[in-house]
Amino acid sequence: MAAIPHDITDLRLAPIALAVDAVIEEFGRLPVDKLAWRLESHRDVPEITRADRECWLVAQIESRVEVGSWQLSIDDRGLRLTHKDHTLVLGMPAPVRSYIDGGVGTPV
Repeated sequence: MAAIPHDITDLRLAPIALAVDAVIEEFGRLPVDKLAWRLESHRDVPEITRADRECWLVAQIESRVEVGSWQLSIDDRGLRLTHKDHTLVLGMPAPVRSYIDGGVGTPV
């Protein structure tokens, strides 16, 4: 049986998920080096870790989408949206996955 919305936060999931997915899709259209530059260009970090890349990606999405009380995190399957006991995972395009996996750094 499918879960039904319990409160206003649950009802807000659809527009939030659509907006987050649009940002992920936009990032996925960029070559990996340009995505890295976009997310890393204002950082001054000598060695960039996977955790850094995950954090910067989530922060960039959250700066563009009002997610309310939904939490964003990177999951093995994509980008996870979580609120209390509810969770949804959105897939990520190959360039975004490649960036997270460390396929490229900021271009010189």
